[in-house]
Amino acid sequence: MSKTNTKKTKKQIILEESATLFREKGYSATTMRDIAAKVGVEAASLYNHIKGKEQILSKICFSLADTYTSKMEVILNSKDSAIEKIKELLLLHVEINAMSSPLASVMNDEWRHLTEPERGEFLSKRRDYENHFLAIIEEGISDGTVIVSDSKVALYTMLSSIRWLQHWYHSNKDMDVEAVKETIIGLLMKGIEKK
Repeated sequence: MSKTNTKKTKKQIILEESATLFREKGYSATTMRDIAAKVGVEAASLYNHIKGKEQILSKICFSLADTYTSKMEVILNSKDSAIEKIKELLLLHVEINAMSSPLASVMNDEWRHLTEPERGEFLSKRRDYENHFLAIIEEGISDGTVIVSDSKVALYTMLSSIRWLQHWYHSNKDMDVEAVKETIIGLLMKGIEKK
């Protein structure tokens, strides 16, 4: 496999550095001056790349929401069993929360600062995603491969169990992400899968 060019654009750097600041200080306490200092540019030159702090937040939230949505579409259209679909979605959550931890933290914790219409659009995407995930769990309950009595409790327990990675993994990056995935998925799947 050939390596692709991984040089980041200035906009990507701004988004990533902003996400780190939003996670450390919170969205409200972070200023455009803070972001400029972190990126290493004058505050005025940030506006050549981005309109303002709220646009940064919106781009972070929607880039990850779109990743989840596009993966969900692929999984929904696959011929995999419900239990395999659940496993694939959990792997997606582990990867995003471990490998994109500042971005994931911002999407999970700072989305409340979005204003309309972005806030409504973001919540709609999240609701749709969760409803599709619930439908997959319910399909597994119906076919007898998933052994939980409440699909919502199962969904939110699994998602909450993975969210801690966004805070923990960035300071434990020496751990092998594949081993982390295997452990977490093994634990979660044992809790729901009929043997």
